[in-house]
Amino acid sequence: MLCHFCETILPANYLKTTTHFYVVYDTDPIQQGHLLIISKSHDTNIRLLSKEVLHELIELEQELVEILETNFAVQGVSILQNNGKVMDEGTHFHVHVVPRYQNDAFWDNQHVPQQPLSLTKLTNLLGGTV
Repeated sequence: MLCHFCETILPANYLKTTTHFYVVYDTDPIQQGHLLIISKSHDTNIRLLSKEVLHELIELEQELVEILETNFAVQGVSILQNNGKVMDEGTHFHVHVVPRYQNDAFWDNQHVPQQPLSLTKLTNLLGGTV
């Protein structure tokens, strides 16, 4: 299968690279400055990433948030990712870094049909009590 990231994003478009990731602007941004952190491996789920790679990811996220929040009028940042079968076809693990502003209506258009999920089971798996 054709990998959208590997086939269409040229290294010249990389804003930053690390051992396991590269950063680019999102081609369909939610907000100006919307970045993608893209895995260099073709893993499709965060569950497949090693602790070393996860550590690198969170440090990269922290660095990007620091840059956005201290150098621009950004009032916060949302970090979003998809895993598994809900990812767009032809993509692999990536993280969205979206600059946020007060009253930006970011969540206003999130109308997702609710699906049943046992909160009791989830609570128990997390070690909590209901």
